[in-house]
Amino acid sequence: MGDRRKALPGSWRLAQCDHCGVLSMSPPPTDSDLAHYYAAYTRTDGIDLRSGLGSKYPRLRRYYHVLSGDVDPRDFVFVPKNGRVLDYGSGEGTYLLDFHQRGVDISGAEITDVLIAACREKGLSVRKTLSFDAIPFADDEFDVVYLMQVFEHLRHPRAFMLELFRILKEGGMLYLAVPNAASIWRRVFGLNWVSGWFAPFHLAHFTAEALGKIGSDCGLEMCTTWSRTPESWFRLNLKAVLYPRDNNLDVRKCWLDRAIFRYPLLLLLRFIECFVSERDCLVVTFRKPSR
Repeated sequence: MGDRRKALPGSWRLAQCDHCGVLSMSPPPTDSDLAHYYAAYTRTDGIDLRSGLGSKYPRLRRYYHVLSGDVDPRDFVFVPKNGRVLDYGSGEGTYLLDFHQRGVDISGAEITDVLIAACREKGLSVRKTLSFDAIPFADDEFDVVYLMQVFEHLRHPRAFMLELFRILKEGGMLYLAVPNAASIWRRVFGLNWVSGWFAPFHLAHFTAEALGKIGSDCGLEMCTTWSRTPESWFRLNLKAVLYPRDNNLDVRKCWLDRAIFRYPLLLLLRFIECFVSERDCLVVTFRKPSR
C-alpha cells in the first residue's frame, strides 16, 4: 500500500492481530521513520487561531455538521461543571480555543513545536508530547479526555490506552474518533479508501469491537458507539478513484469541489447512509469506573 495523499515514496503492508482484530502496519515504523513522515504531514504556515462562525453560532454549526458529517467534539463532548478537560493531539487549537473561550478548564497536548507556540501565543495551555507512549500529565487529572483522529497514529495503542486510564479521574469520560475499519465505504472503495488507510500515517485500523476489547483490557467501560461519514472524506475517496495516478490527493482540486456538485453529493451521501450502520468516522466513548 502506498501513500496517495502526501506523495511519500515507499510501500507498506498491514497485518491483523489475532487477539483483538486490529489491522496494524507491519513492521511498525521507527522513531526516525515517523520524524521523516511527519515532516511532510504537518502544515506549519498560515496557522489561524481566530474564532470562526462555528464558535459564534454553535447551534448552526451542529445543524451543518448533521448534513456535512463532520465529527466535531464541540457538538457531542459533555463537560461537567468545573470539569477538567484534555484535548490530546490539539493541533492548530480550533477546539481548544473554543472550549477555552467558553470558560472550560482545558489543556492541550501536541508534538509539533510550531503548533504549540501558536496556541501558547493565544494564551492556551498546551504541553509538548515527547513520546507517543506517555501523556505529560499527572494521574487522575481529567474529567474528560478526547482524541480526534489521533488514536490511529499510535504505534502502541494498548499501552496508550493504559495512559488514558491513568490520567482520567474515576467516572471520567474518554472520547475517541477514528476511521472505522468496519465502514461500508472501506469495502466499496478498497485500496482507494484513502481517508482511512492513509499510509504511512495511520498505523492501526479499528472497529468498535476492537476498541471495546482494548478499552476493557485496560479497565475502561465502553459506553456508546456511533459513526458517520464526513462529506470531505467521501470526496477524497472519489478523487482517488478518478485520479489513480495522483499521489498528492490532499491538494488535488477538481470539479467535485465546486458547490454545484459538492452539495448534491452531500445530500446523496446522507440519504444513502440512512440505510447504512457502519460509516467512515467512528466515535467511541468510554468511562473509567469508580473503585
